[in-house]
Amino acid sequence: MSDERSFLGSKWWKFDFHTHTPKSSDYGCGDDSFKAIEPEAWLKQTMQSGLDCVVVTDHNSGEWIDALKAKNEGLRDLDAKPDWYRALTIFPGVEINVADSSSRVHLLAVFDPSYGSQKITSVLGSCGITTGFGDDQKTSTRTGFVDTVDKIKEAGGIAIPAHIDGSKGLLAGVSSLTPELKRSLQAVYAAEFRDLHKFDQAESSLKKAVDRLAKVAGSDAHRPDEIGKYFSWLKMGRPSIEGLRLALIDREFCVRNQSEDPNRRPDIFLSQLTIRNMSHCGRISGRPFVTPLHPHFNAVIGGRGTGKSTLLESIRIASRRDQNLAAEAPRVKDELDKFMALSRDKGVMLDDTEILLALHRRGKNYRLRWRFDGQGMVLEEQSETGWQESEAADLKGRFPISIFSQRQINELASNPRGLLAVVDRAPEVDRAEWESRWKSEKSRFLQLRERKRALSRQLAEERQIRARLGDVENDLDQYEKKGHGEILKHYQKRSRQKNGLPDDRVFDELAAGIRGLAANAELSDFPAHLFDDRDETTAEVRSIHEQATQKLKEVGDALGKLAAGVDVLKAQRTERILSSAWYRAVQESTDTYEGLVKEYEEKKSPLSLSLYGDWVQQRNQLQQLLNQLGSVRKELEATKKEIDETRKRLLELRTELQDKRQGFLDRVIGSNAFVRMELVPFGDVSTLEEDYRSLLNLDTGKFIRSVCDRETRQGILWKLYDWEDTKTPESDLPQLIFTIKSETFAIAEGRASGNHGAFGNRLKKLLDTQPAVFDQLDAWWPEDLLRVKYSKNQASGKFENLEKGSSAGQKAAAILAFLLSYGNEPLVIDQPEDDLDNSLIYDLIVKQIHENKNRRQLIIVTHNPNIVVNGDAELVHVLEFGGGQVQIDRQGGLEEASIREAICAIMEGGPEAFDKRYQRITLEV
Repeated sequence: MSDERSFLGSKWWKFDFHTHTPKSSDYGCGDDSFKAIEPEAWLKQTMQSGLDCVVVTDHNSGEWIDALKAKNEGLRDLDAKPDWYRALTIFPGVEINVADSSSRVHLLAVFDPSYGSQKITSVLGSCGITTGFGDDQKTSTRTGFVDTVDKIKEAGGIAIPAHIDGSKGLLAGVSSLTPELKRSLQAVYAAEFRDLHKFDQAESSLKKAVDRLAKVAGSDAHRPDEIGKYFSWLKMGRPSIEGLRLALIDREFCVRNQSEDPNRRPDIFLSQLTIRNMSHCGRISGRPFVTPLHPHFNAVIGGRGTGKSTLLESIRIASRRDQNLAAEAPRVKDELDKFMALSRDKGVMLDDTEILLALHRRGKNYRLRWRFDGQGMVLEEQSETGWQESEAADLKGRFPISIFSQRQINELASNPRGLLAVVDRAPEVDRAEWESRWKSEKSRFLQLRERKRALSRQLAEERQIRARLGDVENDLDQYEKKGHGEILKHYQKRSRQKNGLPDDRVFDELAAGIRGLAANAELSDFPAHLFDDRDETTAEVRSIHEQATQKLKEVGDALGKLAAGVDVLKAQRTERILSSAWYRAVQESTDTYEGLVKEYEEKKSPLSLSLYGDWVQQRNQLQQLLNQLGSVRKELEATKKEIDETRKRLLELRTELQDKRQGFLDRVIGSNAFVRMELVPFGDVSTLEEDYRSLLNLDTGKFIRSVCDRETRQGILWKLYDWEDTKTPESDLPQLIFTIKSETFAIAEGRASGNHGAFGNRLKKLLDTQPAVFDQLDAWWPEDLLRVKYSKNQASGKFENLEKGSSAGQKAAAILAFLLSYGNEPLVIDQPEDDLDNSLIYDLIVKQIHENKNRRQLIIVTHNPNIVVNGDAELVHVLEFGGGQVQIDRQGGLEEASIREAICAIMEGGPEAFDKRYQRITLEV
């Protein structure tokens, strides 16, 4: 799978159309040593140049061809091949000196690789060359240019004027088109050019005659090291004269003159589909349905009922793309769900039905597995030891595939929201990533709204708290007027002062801490057993240790004294406090208070001091609550501000999504001749009433006149619902949406003017019991409207709304123009030509196929020959239905006769459908 050539179907092959061997008299360009070269050395140089195909074209001779072919086959059959070996196809050829009027013109003749030297000799003989083989000076044909070309054609070959713009070329020194030259150019369809742009500015008729030719390159190598110096790339399934002829005729798409290898594969493509044990596919014993897939354009053809759509739906199921249908084409999704639900009953899917979809992703091979019974691994990755289970997370993100049936396309044409879902899947829009940020911001918004209500409920208690505080303070005031208030106040004051002074623990803890430090201020004994007194360094270390020990002891003694000082300080403080005037005032206040307590106890008065204490405690608690409400009020204001900011961010997120969508549409559609797409922010009102009722839990059919009455054209939603018919400017839509929200809130809160009857009562009750639904309404915005316009006459440049008066074909064309305009992921389409006329098929689909298939894989199920042939399918899959089973009848490139026969036999129109394209299928040129 790693080599582009391993794929069935068409590939690009590197061709050198003009090479010589020692048989040519001028080989070596004067250095006769080169004439001694052997075939293997010649082949080695050719292979090392990187050629896939080489045309051996000696002057008027084919003598070396058999020897080169034999040596090439011998090298191919070796078990141990040389390290320079690469597969090489040798096309027998010859450079013929044609006697054309007064000059000699060189003409290349190319034949199928199956031929040998004898074919060349035979053709030369038919042109009058029977001697002088290898000579390019004296030998020439007896036939003119056109007759020589005819002889080559009759022999099954291709005639290519050699170095047409150089010496001895058909157009050497030519500046105008003569009748004879015109006949000569019309006789061929390809030519070897030295300068590809030589005639770009030529006289118009000459330029026109030259432009119809396929321009190919040849090295005209007369030495081994010149082989492959100049070359062209040609596309075909396998090197053959038939494939070469087809490529040259289809020069626009099958011939490239460039140094880079055009065999570039997309980053992601499907490589094989396998179906096992489906009732009508893959049930032949030992023969599951297996079809390889080309990295570029695959055309799936077959008669009615041969199972073409089975391939598409199997790819959809295995890749889990059926989930996309819910948003894009809900009717198609419903039908697929019904099909899957009935599959067991009807026997379409069996318990052991299995679909395997092999994919290539950035250098690695994977395989998606789907079983009807849900068993087995979902994703496998190929390793050196085989297939291994792989993490199956984010399959749609890792393996993007777009699949569209004709019914999907039709539904997208009538469902702009579904088309918008397709836009949202584009990497540069990435709705999924945006959605995660939107949900996070919306969740924050809803949390803030709930917090605001909680804070508001707390503030609503302030009036009640103040009333209770007034009652308590009045009770205290009455109590204090009985004469004991001052005593109690003084006692409370002194008590708070006494309790507020630091106690002695701080001194105790400090002294204990210092003594702990002093206890640790010593070093362990000197480890004398580790030192040798005879070592002269021991005395020095011992002295250092003893000095440090002494100093550390002095520190410990100082810490002990410091701790004793703390004890003294504590005692002094205590003594001074107990002897102070303040302490005497505290004692006096306490004695007076205790006397008052005793007095009330003796009197058994109901106005007890404990009740006074309760009042004081209540007053303190109520005052604390009021203080807390101040903080609540501040938090409420901050929350309101954050709600406004979050609401603004939600709108900014919607604007960001709109910008991404519009940017994508501008890039993809641009100046497309068929379709225009415009995004109207918040303009999709198709589900406006449904969304509004869902948010507010309003049953369908109720409150019609209040919500949206289409008959009387009234209701809270009507102006927005009818914005297009009333030609309301798109810029006014945000204000209309804001008005809907504001009016709804006003009715629910009882602030709206007028009598709103049952609708108003319903909203008021909803606000009381389920206020969170109004938060959802506040965070709601209608979906954007994708307006699709289509040009019925591309030359006019006029575009009309697709929903108004467009035919089914025009709608399908508009959607196809969009789907084929963007993306690099594999694209699978079922019968895109339905409802389209032939001009649209070519101008729209075929042209887009050529633009797409260079960057992405295409798999197109079709009944139309123009798509297959003019779209230049790299691989054609011909299906048939036999023995109750879908089967592959044949597969291959367009150059294969059996494939062309199948196209002509199966597809509408027969061979006549291909005449317009240079008789590409019949190859009658």
